Amino acid sequence: MHSMASSTSTKGIAAIVGVGPKLGRSIARKFAYEGYTVAILSRDLGRLSRFADEIAREEKAQVFAIRIDCSDSRSVRQAFEGVLSLGFVEVLVYNAYQPVSRHPTNFTDIKIDSFEKSLAVSSLGAFLCAQQVLPGMVERGRGTILFTGCSASLNGIAGFSELCCGKFALRALSQCLAREFQPLGVHVAHTIIDGVIGPPRGPSASQRGLVGEQQQSGVRGDGAVMMMDPDALAQTYWHLHVQHRTAWTQEIDLRPSITRFY
Repeated sequence: MHSMASSTSTKGIAAIVGVGPKLGRSIARKFAYEGYTVAILSRDLGRLSRFADEIAREEKAQVFAIRIDCSDSRSVRQAFEGVLSLGFVEVLVYNAYQPVSRHPTNFTDIKIDSFEKSLAVSSLGAFLCAQQVLPGMVERGRGTILFTGCSASLNGIAGFSELCCGKFALRALSQCLAREFQPLGVHVAHTIIDGVIGPPRGPSASQRGLVGEQQQSGVRGDGAVMMMDPDALAQTYWHLHVQHRTAWTQEIDLRPSITRFY
């Protein structure tokens, strides 16, 4: 476990699983800015440590980098031993997925190990991570679990069986957990990212306020589909976390203003 600490957090732990250079990093930065100690987890510990250093410096927060392989139950267990040693995990964001080709793959050409890996990362990993944090959340009667889905969570797409099957299962898991644990005080929500995420377009979370400040970012005059700003998406994850329990969202879909609807 690699730590980059700049100050002592006054809130719980936010564990962000699946942190790359776009959405995962933006979510981690947002929760760090809001005062949380943040644990960021992915397979590439070297890159993860650089992100931890960057976020800790920018947001003056405690950030811990922990390696995890979401398809391996032993790796998940070991990773969360480190996360739970930091304190009560108040927030779990599961943002991991197995990259697939942007081009359709003929169903008969899909390798079984590739299919199993995609299913494991998208759904089994979410199952394993949720099992690690739910006991503490239930004991305290509070907590938030947010799962990242995409348009493949809703519709089967020819040539993308690996992605769709894993994302369908993740959505089902989210609904099952919401119905079981929301009466116990744990907010479970599924976000559908219906678009292509680009790099952040603006300053860091600590340097801007509302999402409305960036609404014009990326607008194309030729009507082309715009890229989604991960910092804008991270704002929605934060708003889901702070919703009042009398008005919890279970599922939300997000897309840019210029897009194609399927």
